[in-house]
This record gives sequence, structure tokens and C-alpha cells, in this order.
Amino acid sequence: MKPTSVLTLSFGIAAGLFGFATVAHAQSQAEPPAEGQPPTGYQGPPPGYQAPPGYQAPPPGYQGPPPGYQGPPPGYQGPPPGYQGPPPGYQPPPGYPPPGYGRPYYPPPPRPYYTRPYYAPPMAPVRHGLIFGVGIGFGGIGASDCGNCGAGLAGELHLGGMITPRFGLMYDVSTVWRPLDSVSDLTQTVHTIAAQIWLSDRLWVKGGVGVGHISLRDDVYGDETETAAAGMGAIGLELAQSPWFALDLQGRFTYAGYDSGGASNGMALIGFNWY
Repeated sequence: MKPTSVLTLSFGIAAGLFGFATVAHAQSQAEPPAEGQPPTGYQGPPPGYQAPPGYQAPPPGYQGPPPGYQGPPPGYQGPPPGYQGPPPGYQPPPGYPPPGYGRPYYPPPPRPYYTRPYYAPPMAPVRHGLIFGVGIGFGGIGASDCGNCGAGLAGELHLGGMITPRFGLMYDVSTVWRPLDSVSDLTQTVHTIAAQIWLSDRLWVKGGVGVGHISLRDDVYGDETETAAAGMGAIGLELAQSPWFALDLQGRFTYAGYDSGGASNGMALIGFNWY
């Protein structure tokens, strides 16, 4: 065989072997390792490495984490033993991150929800111990065959103590003063021992018995006075309250039976009460 033919044949055999090696290397890079076998170039765990308790090998076909995976956050401990995962079709609520990734995000409430002013409910009086009160207003004196009777100024005062938070005993005095002219006036005053009962937190009633005193003062003809047994009844509504004070509107009626005939007082008062 000629030398030229020998060189040509040798070159063809070398080119064929080089092409076969190139194709085999490309296939080894493209094809994944066989199931259960580590990837090409895997060096194995470092010396002394121990798998964590409960570690299980990845399932067949596991391709590793997706590109860009950063791993769990610091302190992440994984699900508890026996965790089965969420049910099929489970969707986490909007804005809720995976476990270990911080608190879930909740959108703020509508603006009227947190801008509406809050008003604390009024506090009812704490009625105990000593009680004291005064009232002022208008009233009238009435009696049969009484030419001097009519409207005038009225007032009341009471002092006592609470037996229970809704029941009190007290001394109660009320009066109506009616001016007649520059030198005379007519006054009827009733002193009683009274009991007051609160039917609710604001509504109360009061009643008492005692002594009535009527007086006609006249700087020209002299004074005339008379005293007799008397009774009193009242009802009131507390309009404003605090733990130790109440402002009320009250109506009151008294009657005294004098020898010359009975006389009564009617009053409408604004009361100031301390507990």
C-alpha cells in the first residue's frame, strides 16, 4: 500500500474516534444519572457527616430546588412529625406568607371604623353613706277661704344617709314663701322624717310625715302662726349623674291639717344632690 493511502486511512480512523468521543461526552452531560445514583461529579458527604433524625431520602425523580431558591429562613424547624400537609385545593388567605416568613398582612379597617369618636357611657352615682341635697324653684300655697294664698318661691333641703344603694332615710324640710306686699308675706313650711326609694337608676319617689307650720307675717297688724301634723310626697328624675352627684327635676306636694282648715304646698324644683 502506498504511503499516501496509509496516511489517508490513519487520518480517517482518528477523526472517527474523535467524533465518537465527542458524542459520548455530550450524552453523558445531557442524560440524568440513573435512578438512585448521585449526579456526575458528586463527591459524597464530608467526613463525619450524620443525617438528621428522621431524615428520608428524596422521592424518585426529585430534581432539586428551583433556580434562585434561597433556603428556609433562620430558625425554621420544619413541620411536626406526622404532618400531612394542607387538604387538596387549600388556598392560603390573601397576604398570608408561608410559615416562618413573618406575620400575615391584614389590610387596615375602613376609615370610619377607627375615626369614629368613642363616648364612654355616663356613670351612675354610687349612693352610700351620707346624702345631702337642696332644691330651688317655684310653688304655691293653697287653702279654702284663703285670700292671701297663691304662687311664690319654693325650696327644699334634706340630710340623711343611705341604708341600701336604692333606699335612704333623711330629715326633709320644704317651704313656699309668698310675698303679699311690702310689709307682709305668707309662708308655709313642712318638716318631715322621709324615706326615698330609687325605682331605677334615675327615677325616685319620696314620702314622709312630720309637722307643718304656716305663718302670716304683717308688720302692721301683727303675725299669725299655726302648727299641725303634716305629710309630704315627692317624685323626681335625675337628669345628670356622676359617681358622687346628681342633678334632678322634682315635683313635691305637702299638706298640713290646721284647726282653721287644711293648707297645701305644691312645688316644682331643680335639685342638687351629693352622695
